Amino acid sequence: MLTTDSTSRNRWLWPLALFSLTMFALALRWYYVSTALVYHPVRGDATQYYAYAWNLVHHGTFSKDAPGAAIITPDNYRDPGYPLFLALWMKALGTGDAWYAAVLLCQAMLGALTVTVVTQLGRFWLTPRWAIGAGVLMAVWPHSIVITSFLLTETQFGFLCALGLLAIAQACQRRSLWLAAIGGLVLGSAALTNAVLLPFGILLSVFMAWRKLAAKNICVALAAGALFLPGAWAIRNIRVSNPTSGNSSMDRALQNLAQGASPDYHAAYRDTIFGDAKARVDSRAKLRAIDQEYELLRTSPADGFSAILHRAAKHPARFAAWYLLEKPYALWGWSILIGQGDIYVYPTMNSPFKTQRPWIALEAICQSLNLPLMLLTLASLLVAWSSRRSSVAWSTQAGEATLVMMISLVVFATLVYTALQAEPRYSIPFRPFEMLLALTTLAGFTRWWQERRHSVGRPTPSPLPTTQHE
Repeated sequence: MLTTDSTSRNRWLWPLALFSLTMFALALRWYYVSTALVYHPVRGDATQYYAYAWNLVHHGTFSKDAPGAAIITPDNYRDPGYPLFLALWMKALGTGDAWYAAVLLCQAMLGALTVTVVTQLGRFWLTPRWAIGAGVLMAVWPHSIVITSFLLTETQFGFLCALGLLAIAQACQRRSLWLAAIGGLVLGSAALTNAVLLPFGILLSVFMAWRKLAAKNICVALAAGALFLPGAWAIRNIRVSNPTSGNSSMDRALQNLAQGASPDYHAAYRDTIFGDAKARVDSRAKLRAIDQEYELLRTSPADGFSAILHRAAKHPARFAAWYLLEKPYALWGWSILIGQGDIYVYPTMNSPFKTQRPWIALEAICQSLNLPLMLLTLASLLVAWSSRRSSVAWSTQAGEATLVMMISLVVFATLVYTALQAEPRYSIPFRPFEMLLALTTLAGFTRWWQERRHSVGRPTPSPLPTTQHE
């Protein structure tokens, strides 16, 4: 029988472990962003995010026109969530070094809190040891650390995805409509940070109602919350929409579709930067052909899709392998394709992963684990939908619902990015979920092995005596 003191210690053990994990994750990210130097950080996509934030602060207009432009035209080419985050700090601190430092340190904190939230999600179905083990892996994963040093959406997007799922999981456990609506609102905020998530909240609510993973009123509240912010933004976009401008989110999606439909796109992009003179000329020609398909998709979608299908029909096996194997692997792979390479989107100097031996060793270990984690995550689908006699038994309906939600998010992201454009940078917000699912598979296998050994070790009962008849 547990004493009062031991019960009190056990009650505080999980919060203490979670706090320690959070501080560990924060220390790694804080040290990294304070040490590594991103060369010319406002470049690529960050240039547009900065422009949106600057125009919000100085003109109250969401526009990617360059700061100081004579005419500021509102658009919806990018999603508003991350520019608003940058604008809040810009409004408070201006655009100097203090603003940049505050953004990076805030992103370090958001990255650490993502580890906390996803680890807490794991407690809905895993034991504390397995959940903390997954959390340690999330805390040290190089992609998740390095991304906090770039002015890109992934850190904020990953945090909002995790926070939304936690609120919904709590809603299922407590049967709270308010928590379900809040979870939907957070997922809606995530969708306004990265539009790939736009339909997810609605699809998740429908799926949970269909599988009876939550009460119908919970699912309705989730759907209503998920619709609210994107709906308001859609109304705004109707007012500023200009179909011929090429500055809408639909144009960007079509561009990603055209780029993702070319198996040569990533190699061509990298050759234009890192290749020799001949490779650069050939690659620019390939990129121009992709741009032509994009323009055709934008001006005449039917003709654009026909052109892509006609090209795919010439090499059906190649395109089947591209979409079924190569693109999912590229999404969950290691080296950044559209960027500097390895774990870096932009050129970075003085990175601890390049200069300090413990960090170099950590990256090497994580890189060796990347493929096994990918395969274990894939196997988690079988673990989750196996019968209750399998290696994982759900302690509560909320535990089952939470695991299914997480698997649904990872599967949804994989399908969407495979259909559009897939590369490792886009999987970074979902890496913590990948690790939790991979550890779920290991936990399930461990339990199955222990049960099997226990059953084998039991003495075989003697057969019942039978009656001999002469």
